[in-house]
Order: sequence, then C-alpha cells, then structure tokens
Amino acid sequence: MIWIDFSLLFYSSFRVCGAWCEWASKWEKLALAFLFALALKSLFLFFLIRLSIKPNMYIQISVSILALILSLLFPVKTSVKEVPSGQEKLTWLAILAVGGLFILSMINAWFFPITESDAIWYHIRGMSFFNEVRFDSDSVVSQLKQYPPFIPLLFVYLIAFKVEFLKVIFPLLYLCLNIIFYSRVLSLTENKKIAYLFTMVLATTPYFWWHGVLPFLDLTTAVFYSTGILYWYFWMKIETESISINRNFSYALVSGLLLGLAAWTRIEFLLYDLVPIFLTIYIFSRFKVENWSSKSLAIFFPSLLLFPSIWFFNLYTFEISIFNQFKIMGGICTLLWVISLSLTLGKWKISQNFVLMALVVSIVTYLFILLMFGIGPVPVWKKLAISLYRISTIQTFYLFTSFLVIFLFFENLKNLSEIKKYLGYFLILFLLMHIAIFTYSNPKWPTLNRFFQATLIQPGDSVNLSDARGMMSVYPVFIFFISSLPFIKKRLENG
Repeated sequence: MIWIDFSLLFYSSFRVCGAWCEWASKWEKLALAFLFALALKSLFLFFLIRLSIKPNMYIQISVSILALILSLLFPVKTSVKEVPSGQEKLTWLAILAVGGLFILSMINAWFFPITESDAIWYHIRGMSFFNEVRFDSDSVVSQLKQYPPFIPLLFVYLIAFKVEFLKVIFPLLYLCLNIIFYSRVLSLTENKKIAYLFTMVLATTPYFWWHGVLPFLDLTTAVFYSTGILYWYFWMKIETESISINRNFSYALVSGLLLGLAAWTRIEFLLYDLVPIFLTIYIFSRFKVENWSSKSLAIFFPSLLLFPSIWFFNLYTFEISIFNQFKIMGGICTLLWVISLSLTLGKWKISQNFVLMALVVSIVTYLFILLMFGIGPVPVWKKLAISLYRISTIQTFYLFTSFLVIFLFFENLKNLSEIKKYLGYFLILFLLMHIAIFTYSNPKWPTLNRFFQATLIQPGDSVNLSDARGMMSVYPVFIFFISSLPFIKKRLENG
C-alpha cells in the first residue's frame, strides 16, 4: 500500500515540478519531485497529528489522491534538452561509481537494523507521534521534543504502513543530491565532462556516502540546504542578468522551499539561512533590480519561512519550558517575517550602505553578547580556540574533497564574474556563521586536549559531532564553485 500512496504523491509532485521548473532536465525534475513528495507527506502528517487525527494508511492515501487531483490542474511542460555527450566512457564510469555506491547504500539500509542512538530517538519520536497523536509526548526528553519533526514524521509514514525497513529513504536522498548536483553543473558549464567528474568527486566523498546509509537528519539537511543554495545561485544569476521573469519566480520558490526544509529538519539551519538572505538583499540593492523583481522576493521569503514558522507556532503550544536557544530562533524567524513584509510591500528603500551597516551592527551585537555575558561555563577564548581547531581538523573526514581548494591558487579570482564572486562570498560567510554558532554554543568537551584526542587519536568520537555534520551542507556548494572556475573548464577542454 505504501508504494501506491507514495506513487500518487510522487507523481503529483512531478507534475508540479514539470509546470514550474521548465529549466530542469527530466532526471532533475524526478529528483526534485522525490524531495518535495517527502516534504508534502511530512506537512500532511504534521497537520493530521496537530488535529489529533491518527494518520492511518487509509487517511493518508485519501490525502494523496486529493493531491493528485489538484496536481492535474498543472500542465507538464517539456524539459530542457540535454547537452550532447561525446563522453560515453566517462558516462558509464559515472553511472557505475554513483550507481554502485547507491546500491550498496540500499543493501545496507535494507538488511541492517538501526543501531545509532540518535536514530533510535528519532524512531521513538515517530512512534510517539503515531501512537499518542501528539508532539509533546512525556516519553520523549524535553530537548528532543523541541527539535523539528521532519525525520520523525518520515518514521510515522513508514510505521503507519507497517514498513520495517526504515532506512531506505536515505540512500534515495543521496542519489537525489547527486542528480541535482550533476544537472546544475551541466546547466552552468554546458560541459558533460566537467559535470561527470565533479559529480563523482561529490558522490565518492566517503562522509557523504556513509551518511547515505544512516537514518540521521544530517544528510537530509545537507541535501535540502546545498540544493537550495544551488538554485538560489541560479536565481541570483538571472536576476542580475534580467533573463526571464518566470524563471526568477520558479527559482525563488524552489530555493526558498529547500532552504526552509533544511530548518524544518534541523532548527539551527535557520541561522545558516541568514547567509543567503543577507546576500539576496545585498545583491538586490547592489544591482538596483527593477520593481517586478520584488515579486520574486515575495515568493522567496514566505517559501523559506513557511516550514520553520509552522514548527515555532506549534512549539509555543507545548506545556514545557522552551529552551533559550529556541526562543532566539523564534525571534529571528519573526524578524525575518518583518523584513520580508517590509521589502515585498515596498515600504523600505534598501541601499547597499544600509545592508552593509546592518551586517556590521549584527556582528558587533553578537560579539558584545558573547564577551559581556560569557555564555556557558567555558570561557569565550577557549570556545573560540576549540571552534577554530574543530573547523580545521574535521576536514579530514572529507578526505580529498577539501583539497579542491588548491585550484583557487591557479585562478585569477579578480577576473571572475560578479555572480561567481558572490558564490565565493557565500562560502566565506557560511564558514564564519559556522564558527560563530559553535563559539556561542557550549562544546561537548570543555578542553582542547579532549578534542585533540577525539579527532586525531579516537576519530570515532568526533566523526558525528554537529560541526562535522554541518559542514556537509556547504561541501556540495564548494565543489560546485570549483567546477565553475574558468581554469577548470579551460584545462579539461584542452586536456
């Protein structure tokens, strides 16, 4: 029965993607349809549980049929034509590499049980959602109650249909990431050789593939956030080049939804979302785009804030004390709605200087809070030292991927196009945001020596720390940025 239900929802999502994403290839639309089908399913389940309706299989199938009927109103448009290959050997090599790893992931997911402690808790939350039909179950510790519900809701879906192989979704997320990455590199470079090679670099990065067989939220946030940034880049590209209004709207919608889904999965990604939000406002003020472009902003902001806002509204109905971190996140979400409404309604006249001043004020405020209030028992200077150490040493978990930075030294970065520079700025700002988050929060261990042991002597203790997992969300964007360098295209075309 679950195959019938998901097929209905998947085809509904595919029709919507076919209508909105005319710039995408057929395989890319299929990958996006899978991601949005999971998002829709989680949204349906959320409202059923919120309304105290037990989400049994018959109710879910009825909702999926309704979604299919509504999707029939959307006409499916033709996909973009693929670039002629001329790279048959490389094509088969990429298929064997990515396909082989995907099959191994599926075998692992199918035959091996859940053994990781975090994943067991997600499963417990899913069972409490399904059986108690509530989000604030007493059987779940208060900290976990406040985490966004996406992964537990996926477990609810599988539990409702009595599916025992709970991990099968995660290898498919790994596959979708590689399909979308390949399609975006090909769209940008129009060179299949570059697209194949860099897709294999991403797919064979051990840390990504390893998470493709684990029922964590780590790979899920990486897929949502990184693909959201890729589509955000193409949205900014056509905004600055004034190519097509329709494409502006669809890229803004897709990127906003994916970035919002990252926060629907892991709440601190609302902070990471501040980076593309800031750059979006800055680029709009920098290029002084036409008035109709504010309509794409009116699509981007609500689609990004939709999912996290729903969870915050739900969170404040809990009969428990809300952690200060979640109160801060809720305040940021509210502030973003104020900014969104002010920009899209045209009441603010943003300027480049105003945006830069807002950035400076934000940084000064953060440093003031950090230094004056000394968050937590660990001194600020020690937390900063630990953060810098962690951010440098966790790169070893990605092996050769991080060494791609060497190509920057062969490129004249001053000659890069304006929009490619902004993608580089995004990578830098993301890294700074990453350091700021883990300087503010208390480290797992209070001494640098303990982190030294955990990374260099017993790496199994740190391979799944939050900072290592958070970097997963920027690595696909980093690899994409390297693939876009003129030096890479010139050498591969001449090679």
